[in-house]
Amino acid sequence: MSAAAARSWWLGLGAWLVPVLGFSVLPVAALLWRGLGAVEDGGLTWLLAERGALGNTLTIATGAAVLAFVAGTPLALVLFRTDLPLRGAFTVLFTLPSAVPAFIWGMGWLSLASPRAGYLNRLLGADTFDIYGPVGIAFVEGVSGLPLVLLAGAAALRRVDPAMEEAARVCGASTPRVLLTTTLPLALPSLLSGAVMVFLMAASSFGVPYLLGVSASPPTRVLTTRIYELVLMGGDAGLGRAALLAASLLLLAPLAMGVNQMLGRTGRVRLSAGKGLSARPFPLGTARNSVLVAVGLTATVLVLLPLGAIFLTSLQRSFGARLAWSELTLTHWAGVLMEPRTLHATGRSLLLAVGAGTLVCGLGLAAAVLRRGSRRLGAGVEALAVWPYAVPGTVLALALLLVFSRDLRFILMDRVAFVLALAHTPWLLLIAYVAKYLALGARNSEEALAQLDTSLTEAARVSGAGPWRAFVDAPLPLLRPALTAAFVLAFLACATEITMSVLLVPAGTEVLGTLLFELQSYADPAAAAVLACAFVVLVVMGQAMLALLARRPIDRR
Repeated sequence: MSAAAARSWWLGLGAWLVPVLGFSVLPVAALLWRGLGAVEDGGLTWLLAERGALGNTLTIATGAAVLAFVAGTPLALVLFRTDLPLRGAFTVLFTLPSAVPAFIWGMGWLSLASPRAGYLNRLLGADTFDIYGPVGIAFVEGVSGLPLVLLAGAAALRRVDPAMEEAARVCGASTPRVLLTTTLPLALPSLLSGAVMVFLMAASSFGVPYLLGVSASPPTRVLTTRIYELVLMGGDAGLGRAALLAASLLLLAPLAMGVNQMLGRTGRVRLSAGKGLSARPFPLGTARNSVLVAVGLTATVLVLLPLGAIFLTSLQRSFGARLAWSELTLTHWAGVLMEPRTLHATGRSLLLAVGAGTLVCGLGLAAAVLRRGSRRLGAGVEALAVWPYAVPGTVLALALLLVFSRDLRFILMDRVAFVLALAHTPWLLLIAYVAKYLALGARNSEEALAQLDTSLTEAARVSGAGPWRAFVDAPLPLLRPALTAAFVLAFLACATEITMSVLLVPAGTEVLGTLLFELQSYADPAAAAVLACAFVVLVVMGQAMLALLARRPIDRR
């Protein structure tokens, strides 16, 4: 690297580090410091008194991980290693829960299994099902996290050496025996890794535990809902105790990521030299129709039924009303979607999501370029860009709330003063979105850059272009599909985000996530169901756009 290039790299690193350190690393460090201060002030005794919330968090997260693993393992084997009909359609259905916010799945199961007003209980008898409490929360979180196990298993199954399965077949093993004794052990570490991610997701979830736990009898409190209650309580005591709980929750992230990394090292499934990736699907034979019916019923119960319940709720005059055609109406659709409050929240959400998506792509691309510019510091740049994605949204929001609750003043050379006033503004929510989802831009950009030929940039430099002009003219146009995919992912995540929005949105400044949360929790579930349907439509449209982008390969010339 020449002296001029090195100087440019260091300048770029400094410009990139300022927002990343200031808005993601330092706030979380300040939160941990605040939590340690609360321990010294007698907070440890109070924390021990809150062991019920910690116990509920661990129990629910473990139950969700077990459910996702038990359901995802056979589904992964059937969908990705057999000749089951309609595998593509089933894959889309079973991966949908990862794109739709878990809060919406909680709404769907609440409409189905509410003890008195749920559709299933009205058909089968009151109190047949009760979705409230830790079992219901774990069930909803497990269904929402099912795609993490399913997709992790799919990636491992595609890397399994087909020769090992063929050897088992030649030895006379039946299809079920080959899958259970040869294929499954090779994919098991990846499946367990996906279950660990479900554990982390369920432990950091806020919407579903609030919806199904706070109103339970007795209430089921977890760490995230207790943090929310303490933040609402306000004051130094409330924020200090919230910081202590957030620090406890934050410790789960590195533990889970450490286990995940360990499983990743033991679960690397490599192909033998010269082997292809094409593996012949296992024939189901006479069991084909039975397996098809079983998978279809599972998709119907876990995915289609709660979505249908939300749609049916949106057509009722009020939740719990008598089920009859005469009671169905489109009044809520016209009233909610065209209401000024909804329109203002929609416009604000779209602006924030567009801004966050743009910044995620820009900072993520900068992180990828900086990482490739230095072997020694590149890993650190990637870690700084990716790690906030593993931080629970409740923790990140509370960290930003603590640091920026007051105006920050900077004085330069005793002459120029800067005032950073982010408290009670939508700008703080934008910062939270960018910090949380920066990993999407960094990972997509890094993978796309790795596929490009460096001779493109070199040819531009030989032709007389400077470093910036060479990058803009040569690699950047080829990175457009990857950056577009990162933008769509960040846009969808921010437009449908609930946890950080509930904590950071100032009073009187609603976004779609907070409006949905308020309508479902305090006001009108039927009106909330209309918004939930709109969320699902938005997610499906975004996933369709991503599918179209995936079909356009990157030009590596």
